[in-house]
Amino acid sequence: MANAAYHAIVFGPVKSRRLGISLGINPTPSSREQCPPNCVFCQKGTADSVPILARANQLPSAGVIVTSAARKIIEMQKAGEKLESVTVVGNQDPTMHPNLLEIAENLRDLRNKWFPKADLSILSESTGLGSDEVRRALRVFDRPILRFEWGTQKLFTAITGRQANEYKQICEALTALDRLVIQASFGPQNSAEADVKTWAKKVEELRPKEIQILSSEPAGKKAAKSKGLSNAKLEELATSLSEESGIPTAVFTLETQPA
Repeated sequence: MANAAYHAIVFGPVKSRRLGISLGINPTPSSREQCPPNCVFCQKGTADSVPILARANQLPSAGVIVTSAARKIIEMQKAGEKLESVTVVGNQDPTMHPNLLEIAENLRDLRNKWFPKADLSILSESTGLGSDEVRRALRVFDRPILRFEWGTQKLFTAITGRQANEYKQICEALTALDRLVIQASFGPQNSAEADVKTWAKKVEELRPKEIQILSSEPAGKKAAKSKGLSNAKLEELATSLSEESGIPTAVFTLETQPA
């Protein structure tokens, strides 16, 4: 399974850094080479993935995704396994799936029936927030974890290459999510002191339920200056945000992978 050309639609369960024992649901699979470097499921490997694969250049239907998820969720419940999060995460941004709302509602129903204490989570790059249906879908999730690491419109455009008018649109959409979790990392392009300060100020305006700061360095190691903020600096930032804004903020360092 580890050598499959395309990611499985259902992954895990895996023990993730932020979500505990998490079952991954991938509505937008693509070639493994296109997966983002911080993919929690790639970091953990896919040897135990359910063998249901997407076809090349074709998104699976909502029905296939939900049926695949249901099969695994019911199997886990009957086996007495633990599950802390049903997590929608894609090789491409999961908000790109045209039927995300339908998928989210069905996953919520499955979770409610089989694992009522588990969270329903989604990890997104904040790319689809211009769509009303995407915004409605995000409200279904207990933990909509969305990327936001740009304190100004100018920096947003420089880092993402997207249109400047999207920045205001993203901020408005994030503010409207009452269970919002902000995810951010700080690399060479956005780790200058002024950029971090403007980001922190903007995040306070968004008033998320939680802030997750990701580090690309293993715990106990300092990041190279050219690569962004060290773990120590990230911890200082998290402490400052928590104290000044009252928003729970934590740093999640990269876990050392087994050989």
